[in-house]
Amino acid sequence: MGKHVLCEVCGKQTLMLRVVSIEGSELNACQDCAKFGVERSPRPKRTTAEPVHVSEALEKREKRAHSIDVFQQAAEELAPDFSQRIRKARERLNWTPEDLGKKINEKKSVILKLEAGQMSPDDALIRKVERALGIKLKERPTQSMAPRAAGHRGLTLGDFIKLDKK
Repeated sequence: MGKHVLCEVCGKQTLMLRVVSIEGSELNACQDCAKFGVERSPRPKRTTAEPVHVSEALEKREKRAHSIDVFQQAAEELAPDFSQRIRKARERLNWTPEDLGKKINEKKSVILKLEAGQMSPDDALIRKVERALGIKLKERPTQSMAPRAAGHRGLTLGDFIKLDKK
């Protein structure tokens, strides 16, 4: 008799698996679970893989499903005081807003808007300003930068959404 293998969707042991695409991921699924995706192979494949013990598969699933603290792995973000950093660095070099604009190939009005905090720079503009002034405008987010909701329950989507209450 053939070897039993584990369905990557439901965990059931079966003799035959089908390669299906479910929400952009290719998975080896049993016949029952294959209906949830688009089959990548025209006919079912018999697999010669070693049997996977259910406990091992469940441990691997737990590792994949653990919660992630987005603030620990977050990329650098624009510093909240970026406008002051730009103005202070420009003044330290004794440049006018027009001088800085010429050095980075931007209009004086763009520099003035950045320094007033009326405009948030995109990544390309951030790099140009950082290079020209020798400063850092991005930093890793800290807990103090994160919006805090009441209590210690962690962040929710509601913490990021500004609700319009009328």
